[in-house]
Amino acid sequence: MPTSKNSRDIGVVEVPKGSGTWHARVVYQGRQYWRRAANKTHARELYQEMKVQIRKGEFPPRQQKRSVPFVELLRAYRAAKHREGKAVMASEIGYARLLQRFAGKTASEISVNDVDCWRLDLAESLAPATVNLHLCLLRAILRYGVRSGQLPAAAIPQIDSLKTNNKLVRYLTEDEEIRLLSALPMHLRPLVSLATHTGMRKGELLNLRWSDVDLVSGTITVREAKSGEGRRLPLSETASQAIRGLKVAQGPSSQNDSHVFRAPLGGALMNLNRDWYRALRQCSLANFRFHDLRHTFASRLVMSGVDLYRVQTLMGHKTPAVTLRYAHLSPQHLRAAVVLLNRPGAKPWSDTSGRS
Repeated sequence: MPTSKNSRDIGVVEVPKGSGTWHARVVYQGRQYWRRAANKTHARELYQEMKVQIRKGEFPPRQQKRSVPFVELLRAYRAAKHREGKAVMASEIGYARLLQRFAGKTASEISVNDVDCWRLDLAESLAPATVNLHLCLLRAILRYGVRSGQLPAAAIPQIDSLKTNNKLVRYLTEDEEIRLLSALPMHLRPLVSLATHTGMRKGELLNLRWSDVDLVSGTITVREAKSGEGRRLPLSETASQAIRGLKVAQGPSSQNDSHVFRAPLGGALMNLNRDWYRALRQCSLANFRFHDLRHTFASRLVMSGVDLYRVQTLMGHKTPAVTLRYAHLSPQHLRAAVVLLNRPGAKPWSDTSGRS
């Protein structure tokens, strides 16, 4: 290709000749690199810039990654989690709210101010814990973008959660349990019974397979726990009956590695929100979440006199601090403990012979 014979114009190329279209060209490690210029003078400047970059070891310059649209990243995240059988938020509403808010942005355009404004808007109509679930979902999507190489780590804004009182424990009374089970459709009653009698999380229950159930020993193996460690749980009589009923209903298909809990039309049970919230309204059960069935299991154990160490083991808590929330139970239960101070008979503290 034609180049000027002038030494100061080495690397300055007009292509095609006589067109007035100028380029800067360098050869680096046996490969040609071109940059289009506005004119010949500009081509000289670009050539010198590339030579300086070569001397500094900054050549070739890294190409900037395409800024991925948030919608595209969200869909990729959902597909990845679906393949893994996991989800930060299983329902559609969280994803729908994210799309409604951020669909017009690229992932890297979401700023701290955007997140703060969204958090305030959500807090006007949702409980703090629910707001935090939405924020957790946004954080998970953006972190997925970093892990998959679609988003630089510096592009993730600070996402602060709202403060919640995790020490409050909501559990079912016996009457509430009867009302809830009566209001639920038949295919969900065994699921709720097992949650109440094992303390398993919703995700652990929905991922449970028949290969994890041993009715001979009366145990269930939780293979993928939130703590990262599996655990083996004994089954109460109520839990055993619920499992046996499902096994009879499913027949030969329960012999394989299929899911224990299935949707009415077949396949894994993925979303129970519609039936769940309808049942709560029907039985007038306010401020109750599926996760509170897990609290019900732990609370009933503690109120029955089970020590906190065994409760911690059954619940799969990594530290005793999480289990300590169940030490503070209903006023009725605490009153029953205080009544013991006035029971008939000699009192251990009446004997003063041991005093020094």
